[in-house]
Amino acid sequence: MIELNILKKDNYVYELQDSTGKKYTLNLEFLDTDINPKEGDTLIFNSKLLNPTYGGYSLAYTFGNLDSKYGKANISLDDVDVIKVIYDNKENYLKRIYG
Repeated sequence: MIELNILKKDNYVYELQDSTGKKYTLNLEFLDTDINPKEGDTLIFNSKLLNPTYGGYSLAYTFGNLDSKYGKANISLDDVDVIKVIYDNKENYLKRIYG
């Protein structure tokens, strides 16, 4: 898992930085949830989602509630398509939505 701090957000474009200083620019959309990560919040990704050689890699991801009818059904928290969002002293898990 890689912890990414949100440095900048411009609409759906997020500039993220990991603990080593490496920066990532991803297009992220959050659906079916009240969670809207902002600058200063933290996203924890499975490292595969950030690896261009991974078959499911993308520069654009959509995430939503774990119980959303979209995406994988009965998904576990350690699945590659689950991220953790840390915001306002809260933690929440979201799953990748395909569409």
